[in-house]
Amino acid sequence: MSGAEADPGSVQFRGRTINKLDAKKRVSIPSDYRRALNHQPLVLRRSNRFRCIEAWPAIIFASTMTPITPSTVYTDEEDDDLYVNYSDTIDATPDGEGRLVMDAGLLEFAGITDSIAILGKNRIFEFWEPG
Repeated sequence: MSGAEADPGSVQFRGRTINKLDAKKRVSIPSDYRRALNHQPLVLRRSNRFRCIEAWPAIIFASTMTPITPSTVYTDEEDDDLYVNYSDTIDATPDGEGRLVMDAGLLEFAGITDSIAILGKNRIFEFWEPG
């Protein structure tokens, strides 16, 4: 993985790691991912396509969304997209030791119980049930 901490848009997550969930449902983020994140928060969300959890650097997630105002009028499809992109999202920041507390609902959605496969996917990474 490579990434210049000064430009969060250039971050690329690569590789695959399997880590255990601890008793508090925390998982250790790979050290090279933590270096690239440089203490930035994450947005965790259900994948629209797969039974996994997507981890978006918050600045990248925000840059992909158009801000709304009370006077904004949406089509039904655009309104549905807002629910998909915001209703099941969790803001998360790894602690000082690089552990991330995982949301129980997202873990259940992905079928994750005691171990997590962490897969790099360019500007985001994903959490999968290792089986």
